[in-house]
Amino acid sequence: MTTLPRLAADTRYVLTGFPVALASLVLCVTTFSLGAGLAVLWVGVPLLLAALGLARTFAVAERDRISAVLGTPVPQPAYGTGARRVLTDPRSWADLAHALLRWIPNTISFSVVVGWWAAALGSLTWSLWGWSLPDGPDDHELPELIGLGDGYLTAVVFYLVLAAFFAVTLPAVARTAARFEAECSRALLGRPHDGA
Repeated sequence: MTTLPRLAADTRYVLTGFPVALASLVLCVTTFSLGAGLAVLWVGVPLLLAALGLARTFAVAERDRISAVLGTPVPQPAYGTGARRVLTDPRSWADLAHALLRWIPNTISFSVVVGWWAAALGSLTWSLWGWSLPDGPDDHELPELIGLGDGYLTAVVFYLVLAAFFAVTLPAVARTAARFEAECSRALLGRPHDGA
């Protein structure tokens, strides 16, 4: 895949993963906690099954998503059916662990990718909006703080150089962030040789 489509795919993977990670965390934690708390009354058992089912749904979708990022298929495991089988299947609990933990690498990846994009775009467009920033005695631009001077042209050139740096490194940063997140998910969801 060429650079721009790969950058778009990696950025899309990381950015769309963030709301999915939040949804999986909130839905699975809430359902599992309620089910575990009510399990002694047997009312919680269906809720535990629902939590495991939700985790499975998120896991199936994530295996497809990480296959696209890593370029290798991550096979879907053969899940057992029936309440007893679902509750005793280690794969179900691994899926739940993934649903509860995936927000950690996703938050890291999301923060880095969004920050890098913002730095690239903000630096590139600084000449269009930099003039509107306050110019009081205590307000200093980054070029002035590092000793390059306080001229507007100096700031424009500085931010264009900064934009070039962020733009050139953005594909590698997005790729690394996407691979980091995908590898963390694959570690929890199972590698092909795990029989998953």
